[in-house]
Amino acid sequence: MIPAGPERFASTRDRIEVTQGKAPTGKPRTKRPSASGVKMRDVARLAGTSTQTVSRVISRPELVAESTRQLVERAIVELNYIPNSAARLLASSASRIVAVIIPSLSATVYAQEVHHIVRVLEERSFSTLIGNSDYSQEREERLVQSFLERQPEGFILTGTEHTERTTALLKRSGVPIVETFDGDSPAMDMSVGFSNFQAGRTVAELFRTRGLSRLAFVGGRQDQDFRANARYAGYCDRLAQDGLAPVVRVELDLPMRQADGIAALDRVLAAEPLTQAIFFSADNMAISALLECNRRGIGVPDQIAICGFGNYDYGDALIPSLTTISVPFEEMGALAAREILARIDGDSERPRQTVMPFRLIRRGSA
Repeated sequence: MIPAGPERFASTRDRIEVTQGKAPTGKPRTKRPSASGVKMRDVARLAGTSTQTVSRVISRPELVAESTRQLVERAIVELNYIPNSAARLLASSASRIVAVIIPSLSATVYAQEVHHIVRVLEERSFSTLIGNSDYSQEREERLVQSFLERQPEGFILTGTEHTERTTALLKRSGVPIVETFDGDSPAMDMSVGFSNFQAGRTVAELFRTRGLSRLAFVGGRQDQDFRANARYAGYCDRLAQDGLAPVVRVELDLPMRQADGIAALDRVLAAEPLTQAIFFSADNMAISALLECNRRGIGVPDQIAICGFGNYDYGDALIPSLTTISVPFEEMGALAAREILARIDGDSERPRQTVMPFRLIRRGSA
């Protein structure tokens, strides 16, 4: 897969994985022509099947009997046949492309999601067109407009907040759309996400059960990080039950770097030196803040409790280990891809909204 921006993008090539071997039993070995001269009918002749069967092996291999599929795959290798994706597009009016737009190419959570989106789509010989919005709705709009020129058969987006024009373009396209990472807001078409609001409530509940009252929150800017806004809203909602409110909210520019956790820690302590707990909206910042507390001799969790979000690698290897919210990002990506494929296959009865469970992993830092 090749990341793409509004000025430059590419999709993964259609490809078929085959096992190298001899020509099918009983079929005479023919002189191997150049790839450019091989036609689908040549593959069908060598495999002893119809051209329709060859086409199905390339586009929908799961519908073909294993023995027949192997004959066709061997013939493809023997003849060095390269499927013509452009010709298939003209013949079928289907691009076999799904467009995916994420806000960051470097964030672990989006990498996990995309990996499983691509895996599920490749099982059906679909290519993936990937764009990075860099947390900008305007950039997302330009990506959508550019990607529509490639006639994708579906879109997988991050979140439910888009410009009016993006929403209009997508609705007018008529293709299935899945929005991920947000289980709190109504979906444009379909959504597969989790409740950021309830995640925030859960962390506040954890801090309150420890008797802590001077609580801070660190996340992205309100006009950029809409999912963090929902976590903060849930955080505040739980505190309000006890007549409390966060003592500090630190907003950072997106994308947030790991070192931002140290700067955020400084800002929290400058605003409220007696802060007892901090909820970081991403584990990378929580990890750097925890390490900085260790360096300064600030006791965690006795002086400051710390909770992250995302269950990143190495959080459990710290001393103390990082308390965090774990979300099944891999399953979310896989399910989003399956919902797109189901709609493409004509299943119009897909659920409008799927809310996946999250889990509080309580470790040593809180």
